[in-house]
Amino acid sequence: MKNSTIKFIAIVSIMLLTANAQASEANIINITNPTQGNGVQVGDVLNRTLTIEVDAPYQLAKNALPMKSELRNGIELAEITVKTSEKNHKNSYHIALRYQVFASAAKPTVMQLPEESFTFTDGAKALSTQLPAWHFWFAPLVSEGITNAKDNLQPQYKPTLINVSGHYTRLWLALAALMAGLLGLVYINADKRWLPFMNGAFASAHRQLKKLPKTEASHKQALVLMHEAFNRIHGENLFASDVERFVSTHTAFAKFKTDITNFFTQSNASLFDSQAQNSTQFMQVLIVLSKRLRDCERGV
Repeated sequence: MKNSTIKFIAIVSIMLLTANAQASEANIINITNPTQGNGVQVGDVLNRTLTIEVDAPYQLAKNALPMKSELRNGIELAEITVKTSEKNHKNSYHIALRYQVFASAAKPTVMQLPEESFTFTDGAKALSTQLPAWHFWFAPLVSEGITNAKDNLQPQYKPTLINVSGHYTRLWLALAALMAGLLGLVYINADKRWLPFMNGAFASAHRQLKKLPKTEASHKQALVLMHEAFNRIHGENLFASDVERFVSTHTAFAKFKTDITNFFTQSNASLFDSQAQNSTQFMQVLIVLSKRLRDCERGV
């Protein structure tokens, strides 16, 4: 009976120890190997990642990690990074390993990324888990039997010249079109005298009208500027009765015959009628009309 009791206690103890050991195992949740398993050559970089999960308070022993720059069988561990996270009383470690191949062989050979071991401490006992080795096919850069690299050198040829004269022609044509477009925009819209032929009678009047204050005192001066522009183009004083002859002689202004006639009507009313007018509105009308007539004399 005594022996049976002792055996029973021993079995229970073993079961408890086994359960604790299993509960505290470091589990590899995920492994990602390189996508290229063949045709690997000297200098190629191969990446592996894995995720390990372990119960708290176990921690990954940083001093036991694989050593960076360690060279094993021609495979160098070029970089290792570790990211840690914690959830539901479990510590999770995402480990990224970057290897570079420095091995060489005269013919296709099976090589491997080395097996790695990771240790966990701060618990009841030390734990460890292994990342298995990963095999790949190494492809030599030259075929077997080449002993003298100089005998296999290939002559260098200069690259074929490309005739770019057509491209230069298109470039100059595009630049010429761009400059013509810019000059056209300046000619149509600019108020300044950028070019000699931009200082027409109405261009000058429009430029001066925009500078006048929009007050009642400026009415007479604004009218004088417009009349001077008409007289300058007509070659003599232009009156309301001469508008028909003016637009017949200068056909570019014919489409604004009604506006010109209205101007002379308003001008006579302003000069000979004592009724007050809205200064701002009056000046704005003259500015708009002078711009339209300026566009006419510029042929746009």
